[in-house]
Amino acid sequence: MPKTDFFDIDFSNDKALSPEERREWNDIYASYRAKSLLTGRVVGVDELHLQARNPNSGLLEDRTIRCLVVLDYRVKVLIPETEVWFDQNTQVSDNVLRNMPGAMVDYVIREVDREGECALASRRLALDRRQRTFRNKLHIREGDKVTCQALAIGPTKMLVTCHGFDRALAQHSISHGMILDLREDYHSGDVYEAIFQGFQEDGSIRLSIRDAKPHPFDGADNRPPVHSRRVARITGKYAGGVHCALEKELDCLCLYSPEQRDSEFDPGDWVIIVVSRMDYARKKVYGIIVGKR
Repeated sequence: MPKTDFFDIDFSNDKALSPEERREWNDIYASYRAKSLLTGRVVGVDELHLQARNPNSGLLEDRTIRCLVVLDYRVKVLIPETEVWFDQNTQVSDNVLRNMPGAMVDYVIREVDREGECALASRRLALDRRQRTFRNKLHIREGDKVTCQALAIGPTKMLVTCHGFDRALAQHSISHGMILDLREDYHSGDVYEAIFQGFQEDGSIRLSIRDAKPHPFDGADNRPPVHSRRVARITGKYAGGVHCALEKELDCLCLYSPEQRDSEFDPGDWVIIVVSRMDYARKKVYGIIVGKR
């Protein structure tokens, strides 16, 4: 996309725009001129083919750059992968970008192609603006609730963004219980409450979605009383023991019966368990697997 001065853009076609199209282009023009933030939903990932100069040889080379595609109404906004993260040198797996459709992202328009009805944008600049604003909010303290939004979900980790900071969260920071696959319960674009746990040495932030929720053990000790039988789903294994989901985020940490073997059970299996005891200090439920459902 060639760099174009704003006042060289031909605006003659704007006269025939519908009200929705005019609003969209006015937002793009304003962001381009004032570097103001826009927010839109990622609808896919495209490849942009262009020529770039090799910094070592000085020669033009053909390059292919993956871009997030944001579509508010009719104009395709492309965010090159080099402009997606706050640190331009950040290396992420291909799966992260591929899993971002559905996420809401902030961006700043960098180039406008009026005839081609598309624009180039930078999320990196928007993140910098968001971070500066957040750091100046002196009323926010460690332990306060903030909101974060899911960018990409994997089986065991979730990438979220919060006030301009991207953060990868493991399961223990998301749920009180073990989850077989985060993608079953969490989706790109969803908004969650989290506890702000302060800044790390590298300037990033620490968050916990789990700690913003009520603990599922509270008030649950009578729903699966000791010696009761319950149907549960195996969500994970640990050192000969098994995590079995009794309720949403409430696990029963189980052992096998003497006649059972670990190889007979897999994550995802439904089993019958007997609750053996409650640990009120650690807020944990313990039990024994007596058979498959």
